[in-house]
Amino acid sequence: MQNLDRKKFDALFEKPAGDEKSVIIRGVDIHKVYKMGKQETHALRGATLDVYRGEYLSIMGPSGSGKSTLFNAIGALQKPTSGRVYIDQVDIAQLDTEELAWLRCRKIGYVFQSYNLIQVMTCLENVTLPMSFAGLSSEEAREKGIKILKMVGLGHRILHKPAELSGGQQQRVAVARALANSPDIILADEPTANLDQHTGQEIIELFQQLQRDLGVTIISATHDTKMLKASDRILWIEDGRIVKCARPEEIDFTSSEFGH
Repeated sequence: MQNLDRKKFDALFEKPAGDEKSVIIRGVDIHKVYKMGKQETHALRGATLDVYRGEYLSIMGPSGSGKSTLFNAIGALQKPTSGRVYIDQVDIAQLDTEELAWLRCRKIGYVFQSYNLIQVMTCLENVTLPMSFAGLSSEEAREKGIKILKMVGLGHRILHKPAELSGGQQQRVAVARALANSPDIILADEPTANLDQHTGQEIIELFQQLQRDLGVTIISATHDTKMLKASDRILWIEDGRIVKCARPEEIDFTSSEFGH
């Protein structure tokens, strides 16, 4: 990405001053159609939503509802068939390949259900890898990587490899990697699905700490009731449409919808 004017690009996505409740992501009438031969599958059917800066939003829905497709669309991982996705008022469809890669590297941190760590690398190497793509020197990256690993409670594991860690520790490394380039947004796809209840609760508390201390906007796709309860808002998607949005205190978590 040597040809990219970084100052110009960073200025393009500069956050509005003094407006902490501004919209950081806006999706407008998002449609996504998958085609296989003559058959079409409509994964999204006109989803529209606002995500506010610094909030913790959870997206839930049954299998096949379009939850993952919406998650990927607003996270700049997948291009909608039609509709628009804006990040800090910038229409990401107007970005070229290089600019889009820079956006994913600097603006958004990703946390996946299966951790997606590189097994032959140490925790520190996994965390500093995105920093090298962003242009940090080895010394800067190492210093920052150690600081982040300490922040997520893994200062004593920086030279361990993923196979030497528990599932919860691996997910903490994944969170640390997502924080590598100080993103404004963290996208977490079923981050507690492979963890036991206690460890899952630790990851949820870590997300809350990041939201509180760093002002990071967190968007999770999840079925975990504990994670839903920790969110500021919960968005339901069914059959490719957003059907409801509510705060946890407005929801009956004892209903059959949540497995009771």
